[in-house]
Amino acid sequence: MPRKIRNLPKAIKEGVLDYEASYRKGVEKYGFWWKVFNWSMWLFILTFISTAVIAFIIYLPQSQFLRSL
Repeated sequence: MPRKIRNLPKAIKEGVLDYEASYRKGVEKYGFWWKVFNWSMWLFILTFISTAVIAFIIYLPQSQFLRSL
């Protein structure tokens, strides 16, 4: 396996731990409003991804390109 793929679990673990540390620093500095900001960002990401998936499911079967194949 390529080296980057072998290191993926370690990179994911480090990323999660770094995110957790930065979240704690934000909560210590800004308190409740940091939690509100963080939740709103995650909600925005979830809304964006779910909208993209729904649009993909609805409009992909209607695609003229696929019908011509």
